[in-house]
Amino acid sequence: MRTIGSAVLVILALLLAAVAGPSIWAERNVVSESGFVQLAGPLGDNREFQQGLTAVVAREAAAQLNLPSQLQNLAAGMIASSAASLQSQPGYAQAWTQTLQRSHALTLHPGDNEAASGDLTLDVAPLVGLVATKISTDIGVKLPVPPAVLVNLDQPSVASAIPVVTALGGMSGWLAFFAVDLFVLAVVVARKRALTTLLTGVGLALVALAWKLGAGALASQFARIGTGNDIAEQFGSELGQLAQESWQWGINVGFALAGGVIAVGVITLILGRRRTT
Repeated sequence: MRTIGSAVLVILALLLAAVAGPSIWAERNVVSESGFVQLAGPLGDNREFQQGLTAVVAREAAAQLNLPSQLQNLAAGMIASSAASLQSQPGYAQAWTQTLQRSHALTLHPGDNEAASGDLTLDVAPLVGLVATKISTDIGVKLPVPPAVLVNLDQPSVASAIPVVTALGGMSGWLAFFAVDLFVLAVVVARKRALTTLLTGVGLALVALAWKLGAGALASQFARIGTGNDIAEQFGSELGQLAQESWQWGINVGFALAGGVIAVGVITLILGRRRTT
């Protein structure tokens, strides 16, 4: 009976650990605004992504800026030129950070904003504002900047997962706590504690392997963002790659912990046999 009880506790501990690891990552890199900004920040220096983004910013700037009719033709070329050099303009890094902060808020906390509710949304208003400032300086006419310029990354399946990710992220600490407690309880209950520890380590290694395989699936899911929208697809693909690289630390920690637990189990098993001989 104790053996069965210990086995059940180990299985439950491993299941909780399997969920706790990705949940901790999600809490730090998706739910947390600062974590998301740090995760997606490198996209601001990605030349290929920025080429697509500047085209969007130029289009949105031309559509959103309320320009006098006599300046429309003149401004069109200036907007395209200014957007093309967006990355080299003073204040770009801050504008990109603000874009990510606004986009994070709209996606995870849309509130009453119907345009953003239930979807993945980029707010590129800070970048449009940067273009407007450059043009205002060049032509000597202050151009108004809209408070928000939204680009929807139409991917319902990803958007629908956000509440689940948010909820699991909030419980990540408790999931890890109960996983450890169940493992300790399983060892205490077990008749063969060394063997139980060893098998738990093997199970944890399998969990880390599952995380590694799941990381590829996560990147593929991100790559499906905004199908039919070039900039959205590129954003999703690049963000998925960054997420996969970021999660590698969790996989490494999982394998390291598994190795440590296996080592403890093997050493305890050897010492136990020596005592009986």
